[in-house]
Amino acid sequence: GYAMLGFTKHWQTGWSYTEDFWLVKTDPAGNVEWNRTYGAPTCIYLESGQSVVQTDDGGYALAGYAGIYGDPLSYYDFWLVKTDSAGNMLWNRTYGGASGDLAFSVVQTDDGGYAIAGGTDSFGAGGWDFWLVRTDSAGNMLWNQTYGGASNDYAMSVVQTGDGGYALAGTGFANFVKTDASGVQQWNRTYGGSFNSIIQTSDGGYALGGNRGGDFWLLKTDSAGNIVWNQTYGGTQTDEEYSMVQTSDGGYALLGWTNSFGACDYWLVKTDSTGNMMWNQTYGG
Repeated sequence: GYAMLGFTKHWQTGWSYTEDFWLVKTDPAGNVEWNRTYGAPTCIYLESGQSVVQTDDGGYALAGYAGIYGDPLSYYDFWLVKTDSAGNMLWNRTYGGASGDLAFSVVQTDDGGYAIAGGTDSFGAGGWDFWLVRTDSAGNMLWNQTYGGASNDYAMSVVQTGDGGYALAGTGFANFVKTDASGVQQWNRTYGGSFNSIIQTSDGGYALGGNRGGDFWLLKTDSAGNIVWNQTYGGTQTDEEYSMVQTSDGGYALLGWTNSFGACDYWLVKTDSTGNMMWNQTYGG
């Protein structure tokens, strides 16, 4: 089946509302088997779910951000929620400082812990920086690292790499940061544009999905982050990529939305192993 994470808004009195993480589990045909919400009951708290992984025990790890309603960036912390296989919360942890901290991606690590990536305005070099938080299996922080410059930098996606380190993709001072197993930066690369997804490919390199010039952008690198090839997909209007996987034939599938080929519709692009478009489909109303 499938597991989907986002958020749901609950209206209370007048214009008061709360936003909670919302986890939906379906069968293989997409029929809802169960759904769960996670969050504070009062209208001043907002929780936005951004990333979900199924864990080794059959449960789920959910990451996003949670905090007090106000400035949309300045009052939030990373929030990690662990559930059992039926979506019941087992525990939750927050990570953050005196300013804003926004988590966008989570992976389970080889030792059963978690790596959470996003942006922080609480720590780092100034403005927003990439922030990588590493925890044990119970969500206790083991270490954290920031990466960035004086401008605003956000990590949108993280993967654990074959050497035990981490690869982060995003936007700002760099598009791509590679670390060792302790989160110490080994190198970074800047390609322009912005990226929302990264995967380590079967050849040991990387594929990054994102946006450039209002189009979907797929960029393939070698293991050192050097560009091997890149391709854009789009039309005369804005098209934005949000998610990517490598497919069993060695190609790629990218999902986002399009204004070029639909009225703000889902857009799915399928490519071959060198990024040439094989087909695309829109879905929407």
